[in-house]
Amino acid sequence: MHRLSQLSLFGWGRILALTLAAVTCLSVSYSQAQGLGYAIAGPTGYAGFWGSGIGIHAAGGGEFLIKNQVGIGAEIGALGSGSSLLSVFSANGGFHFSRDASQRLVPFASGGYTRMGNADGSFNTWNIAGGIDYWFKRRVAFRMEVRDHVRPNSRGTVQYWSFRVGVAFR
Repeated sequence: MHRLSQLSLFGWGRILALTLAAVTCLSVSYSQAQGLGYAIAGPTGYAGFWGSGIGIHAAGGGEFLIKNQVGIGAEIGALGSGSSLLSVFSANGGFHFSRDASQRLVPFASGGYTRMGNADGSFNTWNIAGGIDYWFKRRVAFRMEVRDHVRPNSRGTVQYWSFRVGVAFR
């Protein structure tokens, strides 16, 4: 019992989020669910208590969509440049502003937890994003997105923003 009492609020939040995701996935019929994958890259900038810089943010990921609208997903990638390159893993919830799979232009918003790190260590951030998928074929889209990772820190907040373009597929 002692170990359970040592779990932080953040640890309990992760357990709750994983449990809700599992229950949601198990309660949705196959006909209501759809997968969506993407590969995306673009310029990034970062600024905070230790300075600022520019680089590239490249990632690949996917979402499990319920009724073409509500998504649960993850992505993995890299952000930065040279010696400032960070690995990035994000777990997000998202919302696509159209339920009609035949609509060509579909705006979306997402947000969630991100873990960033390099050989010197890793840290937690939160992210928020918005963008548009343009479905030029039934299963292939052009994706454009703006994303901001916010790292709260006792020395001051650090932000990692990026503008990314790429391809989405279903």
